[in-house]
Amino acid sequence: MGSKFRIAHEEAAANFQNDITTDSTDLTALLGLADTKIISFLFGYIPQAAAFPVAAEAVDRALRIAPENSEVQRLAGIIGYLDWDWKKAEYFLGKAIETDPKNKSARHWYSLYLACLDKHDQAMAHSDTIMTMDPNEDYLIGRGSHLYFQERYQELVPLMETAIARDTSVPWGYDWLGMAYNGLDQHDQSIETYYRAFTLSDGTVEVGGGLGHALAEAGEIELAKQMTDYYDEAAKTKYLPPCQRAFIHIGLGEHEKALSLLEQAYEEKSWYLIFMNIEPWYNPIRNDPRFQQLSRNLNLPK
Repeated sequence: MGSKFRIAHEEAAANFQNDITTDSTDLTALLGLADTKIISFLFGYIPQAAAFPVAAEAVDRALRIAPENSEVQRLAGIIGYLDWDWKKAEYFLGKAIETDPKNKSARHWYSLYLACLDKHDQAMAHSDTIMTMDPNEDYLIGRGSHLYFQERYQELVPLMETAIARDTSVPWGYDWLGMAYNGLDQHDQSIETYYRAFTLSDGTVEVGGGLGHALAEAGEIELAKQMTDYYDEAAKTKYLPPCQRAFIHIGLGEHEKALSLLEQAYEEKSWYLIFMNIEPWYNPIRNDPRFQQLSRNLNLPK
């Protein structure tokens, strides 16, 4: 379940923490520690409760040292976004872009914030700007996320093929390509691509949830159920992000179980709930009162 990547992030975080212990004003180490903890949370290796106290403290220290630094502002905005503090997210991400208009990561995160508010045109405008500043094509997957949320799967396929061609050993392009094929009902291609992503990611649950969902929608019910049974058992002793597990149950039509997991995700402030209003995989339960209550509870800006 992603042990290779989880351990690498743990080691990086420990190294940054050692540097901070040596010099509490080491800005590079403070930003590195915050970034590492946030990434570990995003990929489901640790819960928000384990990531955010450390990341938020590091960013608070960094803000006291360099409040006008665009990277510091970017991370403060991400902390706000992932902690559902929408005013903080908008302020600091906007400030980071104002401070450094070439800060691609700040623009990407601000574009995700806009997308969650159904402001897709504005989000794509920021993505367009990123593309003009990204000769190495590091943000293809970031752009792909916007195509996915708008269900523009035909455009997503060639974009992810380009991302994969840059480095065939990186799992995340395969992950989003699997989503695109699934959206196009090309189930054989979706499952094959997802298996590749799952293997390359060392079984990361972030990818496993997509694989299980694709299996269920392809009619591979027993395989999908094997994944849900395995994750249910593993979750008794390990942290497994509930949103990703819920996707498999949605694919299986087990909506009550999926909603229970999403309610657990709300209690844990699981980051993927942020996309409730734009994630296509939630469509089968979108009209359920429990789902609608969770959406209201996020208090997203109108």
